[in-house]
Amino acid sequence: MRILFCNIAYMKYYKGTCDQDKAYGGGSFVDANGYGHEEYNFKPEYIEFKDTGMEPGDYCLGFFETKMSKGNKLNELHIERIEGCIEPATEVDGVLTVFCAPRQFQNYTTVVGWYKESTVYRNYQQCFFAGENGGEDYVQYYNILAKADDCVLLPAKARTRDLWNVPRRAAGASFGLGRANVWFAEGREKNKLLDEYLKRIVDQIENYRGENWLDKYPDI
Repeated sequence: MRILFCNIAYMKYYKGTCDQDKAYGGGSFVDANGYGHEEYNFKPEYIEFKDTGMEPGDYCLGFFETKMSKGNKLNELHIERIEGCIEPATEVDGVLTVFCAPRQFQNYTTVVGWYKESTVYRNYQQCFFAGENGGEDYVQYYNILAKADDCVLLPAKARTRDLWNVPRRAAGASFGLGRANVWFAEGREKNKLLDEYLKRIVDQIENYRGENWLDKYPDI
């Protein structure tokens, strides 16, 4: 199964930063600027694609930081590490992308939501939007794309350690997120604990029937 774990800043709604929903734990950029490009990861947008063959409709544009190289250039995502993807492919379809983030003051990383049947890109893509109410136009960067119908944002109270914890190697786990913001979850054939963990998480996702906060916004 094609699965990818992406570490992002923690927010409740991911509809843009505001006083009621500030970003936490997204690295130095978020610490310095108070926001990250992932702030809109679960805000559906109606998009009409040009010259791509993709159907117009409501989509979620997912972002996670691939970090900088020594030359101060953004690293490309090594999508060839995703099952069935071969270099020099620039994108791979049919991926279950699991977004996770550190819980503030609670010392664990939780799944916050997921995209089923997503497209994952090697390099960042751009989508241009007209400014609202006469405001400036803006560009949204993304490296993951999915139809809104295939996206789920867990309610904040549902993101509990017992159900949705994501292991980190820095905490002593034999598998999980490392220093990078991406985990390809490779090697399950040789790691029984990893295989059991992935089976449990995928089963929870496939059978989730709870509330979806994709259309929920903070009270402003």
